[in-house]
Amino acid sequence: MAAANSSRALLLPVLTLAGVVFFLLAPAAAADAADAAAPQGLEFHVGGPRGWRVPDANTSYGWWAMNNRFRVGDHLYFKYANDSVLLVDRTAFDACNTTEPLATFADGATRFVLDRPGFFCFISGEPGHCEEGQRLIVRVMVHPAIVATPGPASAPATSAQPGHGGGGGQAHPPGASSGADTAVAAAAGVAVAAALAVFVSLVSS
Repeated sequence: MAAANSSRALLLPVLTLAGVVFFLLAPAAAADAADAAAPQGLEFHVGGPRGWRVPDANTSYGWWAMNNRFRVGDHLYFKYANDSVLLVDRTAFDACNTTEPLATFADGATRFVLDRPGFFCFISGEPGHCEEGQRLIVRVMVHPAIVATPGPASAPATSAQPGHGGGGGQAHPPGASSGADTAVAAAAGVAVAAALAVFVSLVSS
């Protein structure tokens, strides 16, 4: 009886320790899993393999934009040389006005995140390029995963076809849907293992 009472007395702090470990680990693990499962955006290569340049007879930035679907979280990739990308308002876009851009990029490899719904207007900063058709306006929609239950992601096409992901978009690896459950289960396993180790140590001492 004394031995049983002693074991019960030892078991209480062990279970308490297990609970503390679990509650310390589980929230962090669940948060990491939720971040991993967040909806990922697509990358669109403006101008395709030729990049951001004055369009030729076979290139139309307006047609390309109309045949793609851009959503919050996607980003545009501008590849260029001896040129620049200007983010402008609609008035400057229509007039090809390069004097007061909202933002200027000239690094030759610009990734621009579409961080809100609405319209984004881009023109070249080189004299005369915008007038020759080097300008782009895209309309961004809210990502469906924000307003509805997300479905399985599909790999986008590599040619400019209608639909989200056309025109050379590249999908990021989606997060695992069961990530949160797995992380919490792992945290629970660590807590139980720690508790058993302490219990065995106390009993054998």
